[in-house]
Amino acid sequence: MRVSAYPTRFPALCPGIVAAVAITVCDALLGENAGLLPLYAVCPALTACCAAAWRVIACGGVAITLCAAVAYLDDLLFTRRGVVALCSVALVTFASAFAAHARVQHERRAAQQRRISEFVQGVILAPVPGDTRPAAIAASYLSATEDARIGGDFYEVVPVRGGVRVIIGDVQGKGLGAVRTASVTLSAFRLSAHDAADLDGVAFSISCALHRRGVEEQFVTAILAELDDAGRLTVLNFGHPPPLIVRAGGGLELVHPPSPAMPFGLAWLDPEPPGPTRVDLTEGDRLLLYTDGLAEARDAEDAFYPLVQRADLLRGAALDDCLVRLRTDVHDHTAAGVDDDSALLLLEYREPETDECREPETDEYREPEADEYRELETAPEHRPLPVQEGDHGHASPAHSCAVCSVRDCPLTAGRPGART
Repeated sequence: MRVSAYPTRFPALCPGIVAAVAITVCDALLGENAGLLPLYAVCPALTACCAAAWRVIACGGVAITLCAAVAYLDDLLFTRRGVVALCSVALVTFASAFAAHARVQHERRAAQQRRISEFVQGVILAPVPGDTRPAAIAASYLSATEDARIGGDFYEVVPVRGGVRVIIGDVQGKGLGAVRTASVTLSAFRLSAHDAADLDGVAFSISCALHRRGVEEQFVTAILAELDDAGRLTVLNFGHPPPLIVRAGGGLELVHPPSPAMPFGLAWLDPEPPGPTRVDLTEGDRLLLYTDGLAEARDAEDAFYPLVQRADLLRGAALDDCLVRLRTDVHDHTAAGVDDDSALLLLEYREPETDECREPETDEYREPEADEYRELETAPEHRPLPVQEGDHGHASPAHSCAVCSVRDCPLTAGRPGART
């Protein structure tokens, strides 16, 4: 579908036509000694700001006609003043038409880039499930660059058995390199979130993916979180701003990590994984995950956005409405507008339905008996891979790391089966 670079047809002519009529009236009132003939050159220049090239030429034709008519009435048509005025209007008309053509081409390219950016964003940042037990979820993404709707900030939500796993992160730097690193990180999360035994396994898969793709120039700060049906929240913090818990009863809590940890991509500085933080949520508690585009938004006095003091914006309304209110408040807080990408995830814990609320079973499906469950779990195809000592719940290094192409990987130092 073709996108027009200008919104309407005839209204785009109005600035130049209005200026031409105003100059004509002023000349009639002030007389021939006012010397207003050269001002007709302003008419096509004004039209060039909001119309296509052919409309600029049309407006210039009207301006030349009125200029010649006024010069004729003032007996200046064949004088030096009249000739110079007509030539000036003609030259400005052609120059303005060229500028309008260049502007329209630029706007069309920008519109095409926005469409491509929106498509790429839809691939990288897929829509999150709005209501997946045990949480209702809303997401928001804002790019600091208007023509590029994507950047290095990202998020993802993956429902798993008994809960949901979430990631939100920020890639150091901007541009296509940051988008590529974000894509690698999200792909690794989406592949491992369903299969890893815990968040440590998910984190290890992401680290391996980044090392295999060779993104040493960039690092990724991120939060990995898991919320189960019982309301137990587990958080791994990789150098990222702490999540904010808004309690249904009115309390607030920042989920700080027990010890600082390196962002993804900097394992060579400290390969020790972060310690988990565990918090219990109750019905209606909300969890805000965000990137530093929100935490580091500054006002005219260079003060950071007071997120904790504005936490009441996240209460009461629907999740999407709360994020809109928060975005509006951040925009009002900043002096020169948002200068960094920003991603937001808002989760509300909802207790699962009780057995009494479930629909009765039909003949189409029968819940397996306990003995049948035991047989399924002990079947060879469902048995987990053996975990060697010191492997921290990850797949056997002899099966995974021994065939990896990364040499001297800091993630596998001292792991059994690692290639030397």
